Amino acid sequence: MPRVVSSSEAQNNFGAMLQWTEEQGEEIVVERRGRPAAVIISYDEYTEVVRLRQEERKRQALTAIRQARANVRAANQDLSDEEAYRLAGFSQEVIRETLATDEQLKADKP
Repeated sequence: MPRVVSSSEAQNNFGAMLQWTEEQGEEIVVERRGRPAAVIISYDEYTEVVRLRQEERKRQALTAIRQARANVRAANQDLSDEEAYRLAGFSQEVIRETLATDEQLKADKP
């Protein structure tokens, strides 16, 4: 369970809180007027959060790309995946990366 402190306590004891967060590996929730306003986390946890955000953005982008391909293919059912991506307006680099990712996903399915 995270430690919860007021913003004035966080101001007065910031160094000690940083040390506690690093040593305990747990977060501290900072409240302002009784409501959560921020969280102090270790740098390792922060880098993990950033990595997860990037993965989620990439997943969303791939979903959008696949939807665009499906829309183009629906209108042109005789197209290959590459042709559909090209007609959807994607660059050759994006097409190569997306096709490689699609192939990897197919290979990873049981």
